Amino acid sequence: MTTTDWTELLARVWGKEPAVLPAVAPADPAHLHRTIVAACEPFRAGTVFQTLPQVRLHTPLGWLGAPGHLLPDAADPSPAAYRARLRGEPPGSGPDAGFLLNVRQPLHTDWSLWSAVRDALAELWRQVGLPCLPVEAELTEGDGFTRARNLGLPSEHAVLAWVLEGALEAELAEADGEFRVLRATAGELLYLPEGSRWREHHLDGCLTLRISVPRAQRLATGAVKALLAEAVRDRADYDGTVPCLPHPPPADGPHAPAEPVIAAGEAVRAAAGGAELPTALRTRWAAWWSSAGLDPAPGPRADVPVTPGQRLRVVRGVVRLPDGPGRWIWAVNGHAFPIGGAAGERIARQLWAGRELTVGELCRAVGADEHNGTVAALVRKLHRLRAIDLTDSGRTDG
Repeated sequence: MTTTDWTELLARVWGKEPAVLPAVAPADPAHLHRTIVAACEPFRAGTVFQTLPQVRLHTPLGWLGAPGHLLPDAADPSPAAYRARLRGEPPGSGPDAGFLLNVRQPLHTDWSLWSAVRDALAELWRQVGLPCLPVEAELTEGDGFTRARNLGLPSEHAVLAWVLEGALEAELAEADGEFRVLRATAGELLYLPEGSRWREHHLDGCLTLRISVPRAQRLATGAVKALLAEAVRDRADYDGTVPCLPHPPPADGPHAPAEPVIAAGEAVRAAAGGAELPTALRTRWAAWWSSAGLDPAPGPRADVPVTPGQRLRVVRGVVRLPDGPGRWIWAVNGHAFPIGGAAGERIARQLWAGRELTVGELCRAVGADEHNGTVAALVRKLHRLRAIDLTDSGRTDG
């Protein structure tokens, strides 16, 4: 079944009802397992906070804060080998009553995996519309484990779960208090629209790739609030200090209780009223658009010099948004940057996906000398962001 087939089937039920559909995942089990193993490496010494990917090993007694050797490593060549090793752990030292290993936001560590998932999502968004906020990706390996985190409250996200091995069962809570079960096995996609309540069973060595699509209104408000907080934090006239005041606090004067809060409010008002916030929002949106909502994006690849005779191929179109007179925001593969002046517009008209030409030919096409530094710098930037491949250098995309 092709990508278009599953997206058309999903579009018929999108936002309406849960479904199980035939859909080949945009990666194979071995690739996902290697990504999980790599993501687990920093967590072998203990839990790491405030970083992505985020790894959790869940057991029926709760998640383990320091799973150590219970995480998969290079000696576990497959999910089946990893499960077999866990089953061989001494009683009481491992999750012998079932487990679920979940890895949040791992895709940006692997360019080929990230781009394959991005392309699959882009096909879906052409059918149902592009989300205005980034989606969240999760990989799981589990066996004999039940997770009920979405049972208490209606989900604020739509969920797509590709099953690559084993089976994933979702017990959906109905309005009458009854449950109905949907079962997805390898080669199928489980779709749960926003507002659903369910618990899920990971069975028979279940391996999944899951995408959560934000749908609740408050999530958009939260995204703007987070961006505004960044803008306030970066303002030179606000140091973010939260002072301790004399007790009892004075009623007025420079140390009045409300002064620190008022200072924060003034910083927010200045940030919200300026031009920086709308530009930041447009920049983030352009980046999300260029990544099909898959955020974070892989980092740029290494910079390389270019010469007029260097041949290039455009492999990814650039998203362009206007940002005032003569200014544009360019975005590709989840990265956005400003471009100003007429030269940027002329260059953009030459860079359609699939085109091949030399750097010198591109310079001449936009009316510049073949040694033009501005064109060369832009070519190098687009190469770093994987919009352009240098076809005669022997390099491969990475």
